[in-house]
Amino acid sequence: MNVLPAILIGGPPNAGKSVLFYSLTMALYERGIKHHIVRACPDGEGNWYQEIHRSLDPEIARLIKVQSKAEWTPAFVEGICRDLERRHTPLLVDVGGRPQTWQHCILHQCTHSILLYRDPNDEATHFWQHLLGSTQLLPLASIHSTLHGEAVLTEETPVIRGTLTGLERGTRAQGPVFDALVNRIVALFATYPLAELEQAQLQKAPAEPVVLPDLLHKFDAGAQEWKPTMLRLLAGELPSNQPLAIYGKGPGWLYGTLASQVGEQPFYQFDPRIGWMAPPRLESGTEPAPEGLTYRLYDDSYGQVLSIKLSNEYLDYLQAEGMHFPPIQAGRGLILNGKMPLWLLTALVRLYRVAEVPWIACYQPQVKGAVIVLSRGDEYAIGDVILMPMPQ
Repeated sequence: MNVLPAILIGGPPNAGKSVLFYSLTMALYERGIKHHIVRACPDGEGNWYQEIHRSLDPEIARLIKVQSKAEWTPAFVEGICRDLERRHTPLLVDVGGRPQTWQHCILHQCTHSILLYRDPNDEATHFWQHLLGSTQLLPLASIHSTLHGEAVLTEETPVIRGTLTGLERGTRAQGPVFDALVNRIVALFATYPLAELEQAQLQKAPAEPVVLPDLLHKFDAGAQEWKPTMLRLLAGELPSNQPLAIYGKGPGWLYGTLASQVGEQPFYQFDPRIGWMAPPRLESGTEPAPEGLTYRLYDDSYGQVLSIKLSNEYLDYLQAEGMHFPPIQAGRGLILNGKMPLWLLTALVRLYRVAEVPWIACYQPQVKGAVIVLSRGDEYAIGDVILMPMPQ
């Protein structure tokens, strides 16, 4: 059994779990606590959704969520269970509003639980209390959520109890209950030698490792997140046409740039659920879309756009080798769009970088455009943003 903590955040729908999830992971990152997150539910939400909701019109965020929503499938559940079982770091896990019996195996791969509910007398709350009570998960907190009222911490040990208020999309949790919960998770994760685990992972890197948080702070000591303009600094810090192994949190367009920078040399990235991996080798051809996803390639005034959509929010890396994606036109820039695993994004960049395209960009709603990750001409430079509407 994997003893690294995997904390399940569960509770009835509309209790504010996604907001709490986002708030917790941001608070942990800000305190330098090593961890990763797993959205074990194909509901179209995620930290990306919370960030978009804060930076864009809520209606646009809602449309993106609708486009991303997928269905529960046995393949999705099996894949999530497999990823949880082989985790390489502590995890926060969101399992959604009401998992069915055949989905309960996800809970059994976790170690601790946080229950968030609106109405203590509601049938859905009783369902979750019974469900968590039937597992061997160690309870960390049982929290009442309300939009208005006073935030109160009523009990801190052995289980955190109290009321969280104002868990609305686009905001971050705060108050005594949230502070107590963050402190509890920090203390739990601190019982494991996270720094030693990270060093052991870096020592296993198949090429010269690039630790993204260290690189970010080298560019800007006070920065909390990457900005597209920072991509122009990579050439002065990292070698071109040499193998690289990338470790750490970063946006897709950052990974796309790094995958492009190595040229034909090997490229590796660390996935907290898989470990060190190379993006799968993809093929260009007219065969039907690979099982588990759909794509649409079309031209618009900005360039040619390849939009990817996963059918069940889970794509098995082990089965991706040799997948076929559509050939593209030479001479026109390419925009990659869609919510997809980082390993698929880097694989697509490596597939299409050998085509005769002047540039490749990755669309990101938060910047309201597509970030240039590869450029061969004067039209755009790496790090430029093509301001454009959300691709369809």
